[in-house]
Amino acid sequence: MVQFSRRAVLLAGASACAPTAFGPIRRARAANGARPSLPIPPELRADASHAIALHARPGSMRFYGAAGPATATYGINGAYLGPAVRVRRGETVVAQVSNSVPEDITMHWHGLIIPGAADGGPYQVIPFGKRWQTELLVDQPAATLWFHPHLYPSTADLVIKGLAGLIIVDDDESGRLPLPSRWGVDDIPLIIQDRRFKSDGQFFARFNIVAVTNGYVGDTALVNGALYPEARTARGWIRLRILNGSNARSYALAASDRRSLYVIASDGGLLESPVELKELLIHAGERFEVLVDGRNGNAFDLVTLPVSQPIMRLPPFDGPLPLVTFRPESADGKGQLPDSLAVLPSLPEQLPPVSQELVMNMFRDQQGMMALKKAGLMAMAQSGKTDPAVVARVVDLIVNGSALAQSDQLSSNGVNGAPFALGEKGFGAVPNQDLLWRISEGSDQMLHPVHIHGCQFRIVSQNGKPPEPQRAGWKDVAPISAGGVTEILVRFPHSASRNDPYMAHCHILEHEDSGMMTQFTVA
Repeated sequence: MVQFSRRAVLLAGASACAPTAFGPIRRARAANGARPSLPIPPELRADASHAIALHARPGSMRFYGAAGPATATYGINGAYLGPAVRVRRGETVVAQVSNSVPEDITMHWHGLIIPGAADGGPYQVIPFGKRWQTELLVDQPAATLWFHPHLYPSTADLVIKGLAGLIIVDDDESGRLPLPSRWGVDDIPLIIQDRRFKSDGQFFARFNIVAVTNGYVGDTALVNGALYPEARTARGWIRLRILNGSNARSYALAASDRRSLYVIASDGGLLESPVELKELLIHAGERFEVLVDGRNGNAFDLVTLPVSQPIMRLPPFDGPLPLVTFRPESADGKGQLPDSLAVLPSLPEQLPPVSQELVMNMFRDQQGMMALKKAGLMAMAQSGKTDPAVVARVVDLIVNGSALAQSDQLSSNGVNGAPFALGEKGFGAVPNQDLLWRISEGSDQMLHPVHIHGCQFRIVSQNGKPPEPQRAGWKDVAPISAGGVTEILVRFPHSASRNDPYMAHCHILEHEDSGMMTQFTVA
């Protein structure tokens, strides 16, 4: 467990404004000095005709304050990111997605248990100037889900530009609990992303060997589209709905004063009881709901601590980095931390035999890792000390490494020995039956948070052991790393045809967009 002082946290925050390869951007933010307020995405419910209208469109943002450069963005019903779509269990809504960005998109409802034809995967393309309409029957427990494009092979770029938003599912059971529930007051959404900016203020993105090996490596942390914002909240228990909306980065979250984080929900809904942690590791695509005790009124930061992947420990992520400040100073909230939360079905004593193996493959990882090793990254990681010369060489590989030809990009990774291809046969899954799937990786040791469409599953084991308690509830992302193996118990209540299949893929979006995805039918 990493121990750190308030001074260490503040120093790490100062390092976020230190010059890097794209120094002018950071100096603009440092000169401005003003702290932005945490943006709260507006709630969006269905109208009288049960429709929810989402409009993807170009925008512009000044992430480094009014004096900083304007960044071209995409947003949904706004300039960057989107609203929090609010639905209720048992409700049927009609999602209407209009596309005004100058390229094809799709819109995937990540975590919703719906048929393949409504899922918004790579086959439900929405061209520029067109609208896609689909019916969503909500039949699952209360949860924090999200939506984002799933166009192959451009998902990573579309998400970097800003196309993503939250889906909040409510139900009667969760409504009876005394949890904090005042949106933006004591019920706070946090979409955490890392970005890298070019000297002209535009988002950096490049599919080179570093990207297909490690995924996107940003050097700036954004929360709800803001750089180190502050939130003035109710004085009392504070509910944080945390989405790791980054393309590839994991975060080790903690409070700057080491107060406890009480995890109450995972991807698909409430846990059986709160899990008290000092640090919470959250991978790309995962969500956790956390309660934090703010009854003493003392301000604190949510920080991210260094994670295990060497390339993700480049400055400013080489020390405790503050992401957002909370100031619990308004009227006392009424929310409480319950002793028990939800009743989850017990896992069967006799599990079915494994019916599907999913092996994540990397075909260029040796090439990518050798380049990083030659730059000195592995030696720096082993030393535990940040070497500016090594950092400069690694950043040069990230930003200046030659972009791969698309044919090379699309053959860099795979599942079960082959890269993804639109129109591939895939495999089939039986509907309405408990299935045991085994997810592993090949010879590489990389992290792969694996997402399965059309379901919420339960993790049965991680490397032969029971899952961590915060991952023992409903999940749609199963992380594997270091040659690991995860087994999940999954059921598919809806159909998915050859024309509208479900996807199974690594949620490191650069892995997904370079072949680490497969498709399957349920019929």
